[in-house]
Amino acid sequence: MYLHADQLPENTVLQGFDLCIVGAGAAGIAMAQCLANSSLTVILLVSGSPGDRTSPDPDRQSLYHGTTGSFLQKVDPVFLHRSRLNMYGGTTNHFGFWARPLDPVDFHPRPGFRDSAWPLAFDELKAYYVDAHHFGQFGPLNYDDMSFWEDVLYGRSFDPLPDDKMTGAIMHAQYEENLHDFQVQFRDELKNAENLTVLFNAHLLDIASDSEGRHVSELNCSTIVEGKRGKCFKVCAKAYTLACGGIENARLLQLSGDLGNNKRDQLGRGFMVHPLLTNAATVRFDQVIPTEIRNFFREQQIRLKPPADPGGQYQHMVTPLVNPELVFEYLTFNAWGVLVPTPAALREEGIGNFRVILNFGADRASAVVNLNWEQAPNEESRIRLDLDRKDPIFGQPVAHVDWRLNEADKRSARRALEITLEYLYQRGAVSHEMITDVSGGEEDWTLTPHEGALETGDHHMGALRMSAEPEEGIVDPDSRLHRVDNLYIAGSAVFPTGGYANPTLTIVALALRLADHLKRVIR
Repeated sequence: MYLHADQLPENTVLQGFDLCIVGAGAAGIAMAQCLANSSLTVILLVSGSPGDRTSPDPDRQSLYHGTTGSFLQKVDPVFLHRSRLNMYGGTTNHFGFWARPLDPVDFHPRPGFRDSAWPLAFDELKAYYVDAHHFGQFGPLNYDDMSFWEDVLYGRSFDPLPDDKMTGAIMHAQYEENLHDFQVQFRDELKNAENLTVLFNAHLLDIASDSEGRHVSELNCSTIVEGKRGKCFKVCAKAYTLACGGIENARLLQLSGDLGNNKRDQLGRGFMVHPLLTNAATVRFDQVIPTEIRNFFREQQIRLKPPADPGGQYQHMVTPLVNPELVFEYLTFNAWGVLVPTPAALREEGIGNFRVILNFGADRASAVVNLNWEQAPNEESRIRLDLDRKDPIFGQPVAHVDWRLNEADKRSARRALEITLEYLYQRGAVSHEMITDVSGGEEDWTLTPHEGALETGDHHMGALRMSAEPEEGIVDPDSRLHRVDNLYIAGSAVFPTGGYANPTLTIVALALRLADHLKRVIR
């Protein structure tokens, strides 16, 4: 059911719900879709409106105009409001759903690089990765079936050599707006579910809890009317899930008296993104690279026909579409190959995981190296409230994001490029030219407007990290705050480590896992 908070009387108390989900981006909508038509009564609080597409309302978006630390100010001064959208569907409105699961090696400590690890195993998420795959209509979860993808891409990666430190891997993307805009894909299902209330223009201001901060009693909310604070209302439920994104989740807990913080003051600490060097270096080869190798690294749209029976084989469809309506029988998405380090190389080198995209030039004998890598968890990279700066609508302190890299991150980037160049020289490269400079210390980077500038990936991770023990993080392996018995976190803020993979597939997998958990424990 769709409901608009504007229609509520002032100071309404909405109650009687089993679960309140705050936020309707990838995580919130995934949970709501999973719980639609279940035995739980659920309310989904949406800051936006049913017709939201592409860009948010400027007044709502102004709530995301926070402040940044000195390093982030140099790298990306508009990061805070550029990389997140305050609207129905959240940032699914401006992404291409680049997808790949985290690697099993990402779940474990990596001596010499980081001690942080996930308190759950890769296998515990594997079934949910399969379900998350359906959100992008990506077909089989078979990223490691290289023979399948080489056939689909009409290509192959470079031939392996003894002692290689790199290998080929597969990435997916979904650019169809009706699929990657989750609020569009699941609109009818959410609107028509009898157990689900989708409440629009509902903005969470703070979370009320008991005197010890152990149990949430209600949410204090408001509408926005013509750029100003509107009607106030409250929401009461048995359990609550914050799904407002990797930055806003931390801010809301801090606005609620540092709710859920631990003895080590880790609330908001360990904030990570994926650093990017999209133009790291140019490599030239002694001859034209074979077509099939260039095909492997070239992003291509593909069509797969699902199997007629469960467990059957997906078919790669290459014949022309005589009838355009046949497209609805297929899964259509993009796929391409990248280079990644082997698990053995990561353990040996003690660096962050990384991926390299090779963009081959028109001469077919040169390529630009695009590097994306794993940031080391860093306690000094953090989200705080800026008490001197208030938002223009509710007058609350805005988020201050002090993103930092350390020496381990510089070493990861430097060594990743060295390993990549060594790999390519063994395969016919004869020269290279560095576009970016990875020498110097942790804050010495090539900066914009230089073409080799350091960039920030739009992946906000780690500020509410998951841990087995309360002294090591903010949420437990079931995504519940260690110190609060009925408050959960959905989204990438709980990631203890980031790997190199885009986080949305893991965000959805964790959200589906959390929804299943809540089905069991709330009743």
